[in-house]
Amino acid sequence: MQRAMEILEAVGVFGAGVFARVGLFLAMVAVFLVPALLVAAALRGVAARRERKLGIRSVAGVPFRPDLFYTPGHLWLHRRPGGAVEIGLDGLAQRLMPSVTAVEFARPGTHVEPGAPIATLHGGGRALSIPAPLAGKIAGVNAAALRDPGIVKREGYGRGWLVAVEPEDLGYAALPHGGIGETWMRREAERWNRFVEQRLGFATADGGALVAPAPWLLGEEGWRALAAEFLR
Repeated sequence: MQRAMEILEAVGVFGAGVFARVGLFLAMVAVFLVPALLVAAALRGVAARRERKLGIRSVAGVPFRPDLFYTPGHLWLHRRPGGAVEIGLDGLAQRLMPSVTAVEFARPGTHVEPGAPIATLHGGGRALSIPAPLAGKIAGVNAAALRDPGIVKREGYGRGWLVAVEPEDLGYAALPHGGIGETWMRREAERWNRFVEQRLGFATADGGALVAPAPWLLGEEGWRALAAEFLR
C-alpha cells in the first residue's frame, strides 16, 4: 500500500510539473502572440479603411479604383492639382511581382517618350521594367518607395505610386476610368485567365477566379511572356 501511494504521489508530482510547464509555455505564447495578432488586426483595419476611403473594390478578382485612368499596359494615372500625373501599377500588373524589395527610378527632370523606362522593380529574383505610358518630363519620384519598396504592393493604388510626370498633353483623359474602366478591367481579368490557361497551362480556380501563378512556377520564359502581354 505504501508503495502504491509513493507511485501515485510521484505521478502526481510529474503531472503537476508537466501542467506547470505547459501553462508557462501557453502563457509565453499568449504574451508574444496576442499582441502580434492585435497589431496585425489593427493594420488590416487601417488598410481596409484606407481602401474604403479611396473607393477601392474588387472587379473580377482585381483591385480597382474608379477615379484613376488606366493604360493598356496596366498602369494607372492620377492627376495632381498642379497638372502632373502620378503613375502606378494596377492590380493586374502588381501580380507580376509577388514582392518588391528594391526600386529604381528615372532621374527627375528627364524627358521621356512613351515606352521609355521610368522605373525598375526588383523582387523574387525578377526585375520588371516599367515603360512610360505618355510623353513628358519626370516631375518627381516616390521617395517613400525608395525607403520602403514594399509599399508598391502594399498600397499600390495610393502611396505606392512610382513617378510623377508632367504630360505634354491631356490625351490620357481619354483612357478608361470610372464605369468604363471597370468594364475594361473585367475584360482584362478574363484575358489574363485565358492567357494563363491557354498559353502557360495553368488552370483557373473553381468559379473562374483570377489566377496569379508565382513567377518561379512560370519559369523565365513564361514570366516574360506574361509581362510582355500585360505590361507594355
